[in-house]
Amino acid sequence: MTEYRIDDLARVSGTTTRNIRGYQERGLLPQPLRRGRVAIYTEKHLRNLLAINKLLSNGFNLGHIATFLTNPGARIGDALDLNEILDEPWASAKRPVLDREELEARLGPLDDAALASLIDAGVLAETDDPDRYEAADPNIVPNLGRLVDKGMDLAVLVDVQQRFVAKMNEAAEILMTAAHDEVDRRRGPGWLPASDEDVAWAVGLLGAMRRAGTENAHAALDRALDAALDQELRAHKVAAGDRADAEGAAPEPGGEPHTAV
Repeated sequence: MTEYRIDDLARVSGTTTRNIRGYQERGLLPQPLRRGRVAIYTEKHLRNLLAINKLLSNGFNLGHIATFLTNPGARIGDALDLNEILDEPWASAKRPVLDREELEARLGPLDDAALASLIDAGVLAETDDPDRYEAADPNIVPNLGRLVDKGMDLAVLVDVQQRFVAKMNEAAEILMTAAHDEVDRRRGPGWLPASDEDVAWAVGLLGAMRRAGTENAHAALDRALDAALDQELRAHKVAAGDRADAEGAAPEPGGEPHTAV
């Protein structure tokens, strides 16, 4: 493990010793190790400093950065006090409209069947102009395009998208049904708001469930992806070992298979 004294750490991180001490006082850096009267810093301190430098250069202040570094589960909206904005429906965001040429620049050549599959999957929607299509959100086509650039087949990606969205819809229904059941429990089945206070209460409950669902879904999906990736890597390692064993046991031309002694 690489170790630094404070002067060396300031030099390699592109900051000053004064900043390093200030970051420590704000809790942005862990306290250094001590060897007698000498403070010893590690690669973790360097990584934190580089992250701080990057966030500062992107316009964040030390208050925002403190939220990011001291609360790994915090969302950007929490740090920037944007929760009310983030609770607005994503569906209100502007959806890009792309023509066929723009789509093909992202996704490769598209015949009518491929376009129809993108529409059926909910990736695109038809518009009044037969040569222009509305994307479901600003990121969906670029994300698919990056995977196509990695060599994945678009038809496979469309199928994955459909199955993934179906699972997300199931999760959303579970959450919203729970919120609806809570309204029924507290106000009775078939209750309708009769005042602004009633409306505010119902909207607040549903909004809180929506936000909790969003945050929990992000965390659960991250954990699930990590677990699935580990499983796939282990399976690949086993398959690679089996292949190596099989190739090592293959007979040479005109000879017999080698066997271990």
